[in-house]
Amino acid sequence: MAVPDEEELIAKKDVLKLTGISYGQLYRWKRKGLIPEAWFVRRSTFTGQETFFPKEKILSRIELIRSLKEEQSLDDLVRVLAPETKPEGVKHDRPTALAPVGSEGHRLLWKDGGYTFAELVALACGAQVLRAGNRLAEAKLVLDLVRAAEALLRDPTGVSVILAEKSIDGEGVSVRFSFALLGREPLRLDREARIKGQLDLERLVEQVKAALREG
Repeated sequence: MAVPDEEELIAKKDVLKLTGISYGQLYRWKRKGLIPEAWFVRRSTFTGQETFFPKEKILSRIELIRSLKEEQSLDDLVRVLAPETKPEGVKHDRPTALAPVGSEGHRLLWKDGGYTFAELVALACGAQVLRAGNRLAEAKLVLDLVRAAEALLRDPTGVSVILAEKSIDGEGVSVRFSFALLGREPLRLDREARIKGQLDLERLVEQVKAALREG
């Protein structure tokens, strides 16, 4: 899995040395989903293949796991720190109380309660589209796209959502329409399309998780 070039990497041996955790702990947390598979980056070095991690992300995640694991079991931590691995395990009745959704998200709700983690992330995406000044129909377009991509939420590293529009003119007819695209970078549009907004899905996933912890 590719990690953006601008992201500073740290070798596995240095992670273990800096944090004091064992090899076994690191991979047990990986199996549980507490540390995403995408963060384990294989690179060639002069000594052979080695594993690296995005430095800021891995050190922050390990610190958070260690601070909470004395009070909660690993299974409980999965629900708190990695709900994207089991999105159906979250049921939330007041999405608009979460900052990433907020009051803007009220216009996007489609049921009274029981929103899963994936649905909360979809609402957060739609709310962000509205905050950027786009139309409600465009926000719902993005929301529906993310709702249908639950599998990508389990590993959102490098995933973007693009809202764009395109005009078609010809033979006395002029049509302008909006569309949304979701996938891993780089996403490419034809040169006639205009990007109206771009969302970092991994960042929104982390924002929703943080809001759930605070709640």
